[in-house]
Amino acid sequence: MYSDSSSPQQELLADLQRQVVDTLIRHKKKPYLPVWGELFCTLREMMKIGTKTKQDILIYPIWPAGSLYFKHQSGLFLIHIPDPGLTISLSTDQLIESLIEGRFMPAAPSPEKASLVSE
Repeated sequence: MYSDSSSPQQELLADLQRQVVDTLIRHKKKPYLPVWGELFCTLREMMKIGTKTKQDILIYPIWPAGSLYFKHQSGLFLIHIPDPGLTISLSTDQLIESLIEGRFMPAAPSPEKASLVSE
C-alpha cells in the first residue's frame, strides 16, 4: 500500500496493514477463532506510528469502495465512503467490534481472497 519500501517504518506499516487484513479474512473464514486482542495490538501499533510521525495512516481500502484511516490529530479511526460522501469516526474498541461483526471489510488484495471478502 506504500510505494516507498526502503524505510523500515514504511515496511512495518505495510506488514501491519497486511496483518489486519489477514486477521479479518481468517476471522471471516473461521469466526470461532478469537481475534479481538490481535486486532487491538496491531491497530495500536499503527496508532503509535501515526501519532509519532504526526501522519494519518491508511489501514486498508474498504470493499466495495472507501477507506479506513487512523487520524493522528483526533486519535480516532475514520471510515470514508466517497459515495454518498459518508464519514464515520470510531474509537479503537468501536472499530474492532464493527470489524468482528463483519462491517467495513477490506478490499480483496488478490483474486483468491476476493471470494472470502465478498461472501
